[in-house]
Amino acid sequence: MNSYGEKMETQSQELESELEFLSPLFLGAYAENKEVLEGILSEYTEEHSFWRQKYQLADSKPISTEMKHSEHYKLYLEKIKKELKSLTSKLKNTVPIYNPRYIGHMASDLMLPALLAQLVTTFYNPNNSSTDAGDATIQMELDMGIQFAELFGFNTKPDAYPCAWGHLTTGGTNANHESLWNFRAVKYYPVALVEALNIIQLDIKFDDDNNKSPSQYTPWELINLSVDEVLALRKRIFNRIEEKLDVNTLKNFFHLVEENRLETLGSAQFFANHWKLQQPVVLVPSTAYSFWKKAMKVLGFGSASLIKIGLTESMRMDENELDRILDKLHSQNIPVLAVVGVLGTTDFGTIDPIDSIVELQKKYADKGLNFYIHVDASYGGYLMTLLKNEQGKMIPRADIISQWNNFPSERVYKAFQSIANVDSITIAPHTFGYLPQGTGGFISRNRETVKLLAHSESNLLENNDEINFDQLSRFILDGTRPGAKAAAIYVTHKVLPLTAEGFGRVIKQTIRASEYLTKKIDQLKTNLKDKVLLSIPFTPDSNIITLAINPTGNHSLIKMNEFMMKIFKQLSYNPDNSLQGKEFLASIATLELNELSESEKENIFNKLDLKTEEPALTVVNSLITLKHSLMNPWLLSSDQGINYIDRYCDYLESIICEQF
Repeated sequence: MNSYGEKMETQSQELESELEFLSPLFLGAYAENKEVLEGILSEYTEEHSFWRQKYQLADSKPISTEMKHSEHYKLYLEKIKKELKSLTSKLKNTVPIYNPRYIGHMASDLMLPALLAQLVTTFYNPNNSSTDAGDATIQMELDMGIQFAELFGFNTKPDAYPCAWGHLTTGGTNANHESLWNFRAVKYYPVALVEALNIIQLDIKFDDDNNKSPSQYTPWELINLSVDEVLALRKRIFNRIEEKLDVNTLKNFFHLVEENRLETLGSAQFFANHWKLQQPVVLVPSTAYSFWKKAMKVLGFGSASLIKIGLTESMRMDENELDRILDKLHSQNIPVLAVVGVLGTTDFGTIDPIDSIVELQKKYADKGLNFYIHVDASYGGYLMTLLKNEQGKMIPRADIISQWNNFPSERVYKAFQSIANVDSITIAPHTFGYLPQGTGGFISRNRETVKLLAHSESNLLENNDEINFDQLSRFILDGTRPGAKAAAIYVTHKVLPLTAEGFGRVIKQTIRASEYLTKKIDQLKTNLKDKVLLSIPFTPDSNIITLAINPTGNHSLIKMNEFMMKIFKQLSYNPDNSLQGKEFLASIATLELNELSESEKENIFNKLDLKTEEPALTVVNSLITLKHSLMNPWLLSSDQGINYIDRYCDYLESIICEQF
């Protein structure tokens, strides 16, 4: 056998091994693990029933045998069954995201351990708002926060500073909102500290900082301290007051600080009192999701204070544009609350240059403009598992890229390396973690920030300023939350640790599928060159592949978009038609061209043989592409020598040809 044949056989054997590894982890595209699901669920339903039966055996049973034989009982059981049948009838119109023929949005089959753990735990119905209602699952949630913190390289050892923490949320949106909520509390806390010192006329001096008193800081200096500097300043001032003065002064000072905080006064009164300060801005890439506008409105800063940073032609945040805008803000003394980087954009799967954002944070901190960094890794966070060994260390890029054509690129690898230096991170396990919907996570590099969110006088005076994370609802935006979600992710991570040899093997299959689709599109380009120009306009950073299709000889963006919508119609869900007739289901990603510089826009137009001077572009200025999220673990499984990606490309070729 020649070397090429040997290589192909090796790849085939490796693929078969990976599919075998995945086989017990999902219900399966065609419910192949139905008996497993039924058997385990039945076993634990029995166990839960036995647990109920063993509590207070001497009590009489409220539901008697006579009741169970009554007409009323039988009537309502029939009603329950009828409504459940109606429910499942409606649910059958749901898009089959579990099937490898669905390659649209970031959704796929559920992890079997997650599904079972959530169903089983729901019988017990724990509430993760406090230990009174969910002690076991709260500990699971806090454990998951630590696991994610370690995955991203944060310190989690309490004897080292700063120590990270994290918790689960009802989704990525709430987790992202929480980042700004935390940052706002930190950013303006020093102003309230100094205001309280001035009210009680206390001049505190420290041995360092050139013997500078906190009261000698300018308002601009006070709102441009790092997270760690703010928390250190708070600790030093409270400790000095406790050492030098009495308990009553300490209590009075604590309340004065709280009374003068932005969160107490509200934005209008706070900025009226401190008129030298301007309201802060938040900087996000143009690819950032729309919930950032909502967050600015909720926090009272207004959506006009959200500044979108332009993109490079690779659909990543343009770090040069970010630098230019930061320089302008610095020159105008406009405070920056945060710069947000996205680790896996929802439309293009791209990874922002986190390393550059970290470097700019250092650059502008030296100039006196300090901002915090949040990474929205809602989608791409689990990609990190591909880069971590069993000891939690980053695997060298050379060892990883040997398995692929170009993953991770040098730029993507640097971005992941730099995550350990940011201030907070969001992850959403209900996407790339294959968990049931409604599971997000928020991770903070410095757990001391919660002392600025909901700390009490009793904590300060009686508990040595320690934090009791068991009372989770005090420190987070969410209130009542199902412990079943914590159990689902806890069990899943026990089965598949967050390493390259654990969860990374699931993610690995999606990267393999992405690279395979990229090769197949190259073949389609040749097959269809007389009819259309096919292009992957943005180099994939992860497992989302976009595809632009322009009829050969067409130079009009408008006509190309019209053609794209005709193709998409064949690949989209129509509730009026049967799903069974759909060969494949994909989605679209729309690029707003005004988010690119003129040179980058021209580069994309050249790739697609479009003309930039089209008059109608003043009205229509967006580019429509097909979006393929290759999350399903079975995309490369084959039937009679053809896998689902091959089938999809054959189908795509046929519907393109139908247009001519």
